[in-house]
Amino acid sequence: MNYFKPGLRELARKLGRQRHRLRTLLARRELTTAETALGLLGWQQADFDAQTQAQVDKINAYEREQSRLTNESAGLAKELRELRVEREAARRNFNEHRRSLEGEKAGVDGSHPALEKQLADRRKVEPTFERRMPELDRELRDLNKLYSELLTAPNQTSGMKAEIHRLRERNVAIANEKAELRNLHLRAVSDIRALEGELEQGREKVAAIDKRLRELTAAFQAEDDRVAGEVRTREKEKGRIEKEINAIETAKTNPYLQIGRVLADSDVSPMNQPGALDRVKRLRGKLVELDDLIALSFQASALEEPQTLRLSYYIWATIGFLVGLLALAAIPRG
Repeated sequence: MNYFKPGLRELARKLGRQRHRLRTLLARRELTTAETALGLLGWQQADFDAQTQAQVDKINAYEREQSRLTNESAGLAKELRELRVEREAARRNFNEHRRSLEGEKAGVDGSHPALEKQLADRRKVEPTFERRMPELDRELRDLNKLYSELLTAPNQTSGMKAEIHRLRERNVAIANEKAELRNLHLRAVSDIRALEGELEQGREKVAAIDKRLRELTAAFQAEDDRVAGEVRTREKEKGRIEKEINAIETAKTNPYLQIGRVLADSDVSPMNQPGALDRVKRLRGKLVELDDLIALSFQASALEEPQTLRLSYYIWATIGFLVGLLALAAIPRG
């Protein structure tokens, strides 16, 4: 007797049964999908018993609720579009106003350097006036003293007379220079005050523009935050509704499956797609065939002599063990 074959035959049968079980699992999934599709296609095309009609009523209720939720979701989608358009328009309007104010501010700021240069130039006159006027006053006092002494001298020489004449001319020149300095000083003071006033007006204008920019930005940000909050609220609500719609769609699967099984058992096919019933029948037949194959495999296993089968397993296990030892011995030792 050949003791090698029984173990191989039984191993092949076990592997075959596992393969058939896997095919059965896949076929059952396909059958469930096909029966659900059959129920979806034919649930409105037949009269059912009370139990199956309850499943039809469930689907009708699901359909009504889905329709209501879909309309609500569409309304929220419309509101979201309008809010996004409103938000974008507000942002464009804000940016236009901001650029206008920043341009106005840049125009005011741009004139400041020229005004500050003019002011610096006018202020350069003041040190000359403040330094020169005391010098001229001292010189004039000394000149007048010397002039008085020369005029009261008993014997005036020609040189003294020439000096008196020079002093008179210098006296006139000092008076003219002082008058010119006063005129320059008054003009400088007037120009300085005008330039300082213009600069101050510019600073006030810049401060007012900055205030308007802050107010504009704060108002825009507050409104944008409000609209953004409404967008988030509606998006959250729309997401919740869509989850409900998906949950209802999932819940409809079981009623469709039950109806599909009833239709298949009653040999009723959808009018628009009769092939759906054929697919269910084909998959049911495939499951029956796989169950038969598994049953036949078990019957064949039952016919094997248990003692011979155990001996065959023992022989193959011993061979495997020896092969493993040889493989280990063949590994090079480092």
